[in-house]
Amino acid sequence: MANTDDTAKKQDVTQLERFLDVQRRKLLQAHSVMHCLYEVLLYADGEDAVRYAEAAHLAAMLVDDVIEQLDPARLRPMIESLERTAKASNGNGSGGDQVREPCVVYIN
Repeated sequence: MANTDDTAKKQDVTQLERFLDVQRRKLLQAHSVMHCLYEVLLYADGEDAVRYAEAAHLAAMLVDDVIEQLDPARLRPMIESLERTAKASNGNGSGGDQVREPCVVYIN
């Protein structure tokens, strides 16, 4: 029965990774649209065009920051930590009296 639980948890993690990847791709597309909008508005005629271009550029930079935070290389340590925590709480392979090294995850 523990194997079934482990398999279900791995599938949940895989689904989470797929979901995050799809959302990240959508953000990449939105970033591309905002960058194009920035370029068009930057050279457009009109009093407020440059101001709108700067707003589009700021939005693109904010989206870019989120995309960077959702990078699989950044998320992998957090996901692995969650997996270890779930295994420990279910008693799979680790006893309650076991001494373990602390696992620290650094996120910028």
